[in-house]
Amino acid sequence: MKIGIFDHVEKLPSLSLSKQYSDRISLVQRADDLGFYSYHVAEHHHSPLTVAPSQSTYLGALASVTKKIRLCPLVYVLPLHHPVRAIEEICMLDNLTEGRLDIGFGRGAPVGDELFMWGMDPGESNSIYEESLEIILQGLTSEFLNYAGKHFQFQDLWMELKPYQQPYPPVWVAGSPVKAGELGSNLISEGTISDLPKVVEKYFEVRSAAKVLNTESQFLDEPLLGVSKRIFVGDRSHSAIKRARESYEVHLTNYRKPMPNGKSRRPRIMIESEIGSRILPWTVDFETAINRERVLAGSKIQVSEYIHRYIADSGANFLLLSFQWGDLSHEEALETMEMVADEFIDQAR
Repeated sequence: MKIGIFDHVEKLPSLSLSKQYSDRISLVQRADDLGFYSYHVAEHHHSPLTVAPSQSTYLGALASVTKKIRLCPLVYVLPLHHPVRAIEEICMLDNLTEGRLDIGFGRGAPVGDELFMWGMDPGESNSIYEESLEIILQGLTSEFLNYAGKHFQFQDLWMELKPYQQPYPPVWVAGSPVKAGELGSNLISEGTISDLPKVVEKYFEVRSAAKVLNTESQFLDEPLLGVSKRIFVGDRSHSAIKRARESYEVHLTNYRKPMPNGKSRRPRIMIESEIGSRILPWTVDFETAINRERVLAGSKIQVSEYIHRYIADSGANFLLLSFQWGDLSHEEALETMEMVADEFIDQAR
């Protein structure tokens, strides 16, 4: 079981921006020393949910101070990135890390608010995503890029940079086992331990069918499949849950978009048809987050027992944990991270 780290890099008002960057870089350096497999950073804009909206810049800084841990944008919101610029940044990061880069692709939150804020039509997000993904994967493997689509057109565009890894870095998809299966990529999903065997089964069902039709080499031989969870460990169950609840409330507030005159708002739902039965993260209260295993909080024994059950019963081979979220401090995150490493990463070694 490989264990990685997921991070929004949420704003901490008590710290200067430079101090927050310094602390987070230190946290990732420690994760590297402890043997965590990977570090994944989200993309968001115009809210306290992140102070690292430029993933490539941030991961470039981390590349220079880490040695083994893999680094991954999870995800590049493709409708907000020009695909040729994305190709160049991927090639640069993959070479700067000497092959420690993974790449996650997505089209952004289904509500479409951030696309709308950038003057884009959220209804076009899916078609932009599909074109961008096709262009990026072609551009990473071709000397010259040729493409004629609705949103992008290129003719004989020289791709001067090449990735360190061939044919390109391992790909991650967040959320959909169907899309991940079609690409033969890694997958990060959500759900309980009892949910996961069906997700894994669906992934391999789609992957097997897609591989018959697509013999290209992007299908990973040993894909990583797992879920993302927030985690906090305290000395005692009661105090750990109390602190996790406090921090979770801050996390929910961080989804809100600041407005003039000290006001704020929730993300606007711009594409009603895309929501369906989806549960929007800022609507999930703490009790539901605990019950749905989105948050792991408790004593060391309680959290360890859960992770052991996850390893034994989920059918997954990967676990992605968020250690610093809401208003948890650097020290609190480090303490939980050290516990997980001592209990599980040392065993894996």
